[in-house]
Amino acid sequence: MATYPVIVELFVRDVAASRAFYEALGFRATNEWRNGAWMEREGVGIRLELDDHVTAGPHYFTPDIGRHPRGTGVEIVVQVSDVSAVHEAAVKAGLNIVRELRERPWNCRDFRLADPDGYFIRITSPFAAEG
Repeated sequence: MATYPVIVELFVRDVAASRAFYEALGFRATNEWRNGAWMEREGVGIRLELDDHVTAGPHYFTPDIGRHPRGTGVEIVVQVSDVSAVHEAAVKAGLNIVRELRERPWNCRDFRLADPDGYFIRITSPFAAEG
């Protein structure tokens, strides 16, 4: 496995559903185990781990793991080389797009969606990245 400066670890109710969601966004599973999967895309690493690790406790958020949406107050930003292509794939897959693709005043295009557990994801490309 490559080294990543930041790894996002998401505790999920259904690893297969979460994996399918992230695969629709262009991530690929490069490692799997009984209760999880390691997903990668363009230098971004996401570890999906089944809730049982947290519910077995004690963990900082064991008492709150059943809340929905998860990750309230956190927006996971994934920069990609072609946000239009990822948006098209997300639409085709029927993912829960919360905010449609649009240009932003900070020199990028992005859209936002919620994964199966409600984690809030922003997919973005700087204008210079899209060719």
